[in-house]
Amino acid sequence: MSEPLGEFAHRHVASTYAAREGGGVISTAHWEGLATGYGAVFGSLIFDVPDGATNGSVQWVGQAFPEGKPYVNGSGSGTWEQVEGAHCWNVHIPLLTVSNGDRLRCEGQVDLATRTFTGKMYEAD
Repeated sequence: MSEPLGEFAHRHVASTYAAREGGGVISTAHWEGLATGYGAVFGSLIFDVPDGATNGSVQWVGQAFPEGKPYVNGSGSGTWEQVEGAHCWNVHIPLLTVSNGDRLRCEGQVDLATRTFTGKMYEAD
């Protein structure tokens, strides 16, 4: 595994929910925080959560405002998996495409107790 390019640390701002066809919810968690090389970051994790699921698909959509540079948009899809016995979800986004041409792999964890989304960014394979 390659060395991380940087880290991100976001705090939960709000969540919205929609009914999911077939049962469950589409949960959209909104975040704000910082990321190495990207400055202030604002974005949403969109979780597909069928009833009783412990894993599923997730999408990130957001904007970042690097200091002294124009803003960038970023998005990517991946998976989430509940940490057994905890209200935490590991999030794996194998390809997050940024409007400046960057291609990242993001590995993070959502922690309900601390209401945080933290992790590391790597160069995408």
